[in-house]
Amino acid sequence: MQKTTETFVDALLKGDHAASLRIVQNQREHHSRFTIYNELITPAMHEIGMLWQQNKITVADEHLATAVCDFVLSQTEYDLVQHSDFQETTPKAMFFTVQDEYHYLGLKMVSILFREKDWNVKYYQSNLSIDHVMEQVETWKPAVIGLSFALAYRIEALTAYLKKFSELDYEPEILVGGRLMHQYDFSSIGPPNTTFIENLNELQTWFNKDKTIRRDDSDGKANTSSVI
Repeated sequence: MQKTTETFVDALLKGDHAASLRIVQNQREHHSRFTIYNELITPAMHEIGMLWQQNKITVADEHLATAVCDFVLSQTEYDLVQHSDFQETTPKAMFFTVQDEYHYLGLKMVSILFREKDWNVKYYQSNLSIDHVMEQVETWKPAVIGLSFALAYRIEALTAYLKKFSELDYEPEILVGGRLMHQYDFSSIGPPNTTFIENLNELQTWFNKDKTIRRDDSDGKANTSSVI
């Protein structure tokens, strides 16, 4: 998919919504959402990030590409929900970035993949303060809380969120992602119910584990290795 990724990067940087969408739609005829997110969109955005770091594109170029990519992701989600009615079902999952974080495309892909697996998803996008997060968590009580951060100086903020989650009167699964996950070991700052996700492959592993746990729980055989 390397050649397609290069073409996709070019379309994003040109701000060409139509071409970018056509590329993804063409790939969608042969590949799953997960594959497209993992092997096309994620590498494309990484490449754009590298071009910016190397001063080969401007901040404006990067913002334009992000906006077009956001549009394309929304279209892939529309394809998923256009024939669905909203239902207040379980399991529930909520997603957001920590306060003052605005890198959200990876989180958006994760939220869509949860929706694809029939989770009841609330996606709050970026920059959600801890007070607003806790208000939503305590009211809605999601089974999964997913948050993302990309800037090293926000680690203290991440720690504050995780501390609040550890004080809840129930134990949701906490998923933490972001571009720093592969650079540092954050395992010491999260409660036992926290999983740090480096990439979409690790998310898929978590999905498989979650299915096994839910099957075991329904069978009354926790900690077995049944497979759906």
